[in-house]
Amino acid sequence: MTNVSNAIHGLLLPVYGTMLLPHATVAEVIAYSHTESVSRAPVWLTGMLSWRGEKIPLIFFESICGEPLPDTESKRQKIAVLKTLGADPAMPFIALVVQGIPRTIKIDIEELTDDTGHESAQPFIARYVRVKGQSAYIPNMDSLEDAIKRVLVTIN
Repeated sequence: MTNVSNAIHGLLLPVYGTMLLPHATVAEVIAYSHTESVSRAPVWLTGMLSWRGEKIPLIFFESICGEPLPDTESKRQKIAVLKTLGADPAMPFIALVVQGIPRTIKIDIEELTDDTGHESAQPFIARYVRVKGQSAYIPNMDSLEDAIKRVLVTIN
């Protein structure tokens, strides 16, 4: 008889509240650095980040969700480089500005429950959840990647 674990390893990212992602989705968390600006880009696309020989879009998730930009001078800001889910070789990664250090979390699937306290429909959030007593959300990566691609196509 095999003992199959229902646990997943995740990261809680301090961005627009708390974002929950599978650990395998996050390629790296790095110190905040300035980016190459992109002309005519919306405010949420802060620029193109040079990372490991790649130019990847760096966004403020709060802003793409219609919220004001966080304090852009914060010393706590980091950048989370995420692997994209799409099969587009032109955009294998995107990056998010996070407002502190992400925390690792081991989650038993049974511990992950819906957080029904959120009424607004947000196209970039797939699901609001509660995990180990904490409220978090799972981003809609497909919508996020599509929005970034649309902007990059129109400004290039």
